[in-house]
Amino acid sequence: MKYYSFSCLGDKSNNDYCFTIDTPEGGIDSYDLIAGFRLSDEYPDGIEDVILRLEDKFPGLELASFIGNANDMLAFNKEAANIIISINQAETEIIPFTLFNPKGRVHSTDYVFVNPVGDWDCVNWKESSCEREDNGDIYSYDKLVFSKEKLQGAPHLFRVRFETNLYLFSEFLANALIEKGHTNLIFEDIEVI
Repeated sequence: MKYYSFSCLGDKSNNDYCFTIDTPEGGIDSYDLIAGFRLSDEYPDGIEDVILRLEDKFPGLELASFIGNANDMLAFNKEAANIIISINQAETEIIPFTLFNPKGRVHSTDYVFVNPVGDWDCVNWKESSCEREDNGDIYSYDKLVFSKEKLQGAPHLFRVRFETNLYLFSEFLANALIEKGHTNLIFEDIEVI
């Protein structure tokens, strides 16, 4: 199966789409959303109301299927999230949030954070050029190459082990979202050997 990396920045050529550099307020923080943790373990009593704010410096207010952001969070509208959940068939949590406009008013309640739990070992280390921390996490890379063998049996959406803020979508899932007309989705080719 072919995979693409997903750009959480969204379509930066369209300034009409909502974009934020803000982090969530309320029950969770952005680190919890990009680390691959099972949030129900982190918040066993449930997640309190979560909000995400748009800022004045990014004037776009158009509600696309994905809210572009600088914090590597998967912020999809509920319709797109339902497609992801139904196709992925791997442990994936959804966390509803309220989107506020720059004036502090409710802009939408139709969005959720998608949290694929865990990660998948799929990097071809021999072909990649990267710097790693003592625990194995990647802190910078010039070239990241993926292993065809290790991608066998991977879910349709997952986080890359040692780089959990990088998400890979299967071609099947990407096409399902695009065919339904979902917007602000940027899928990029990856190198697989």
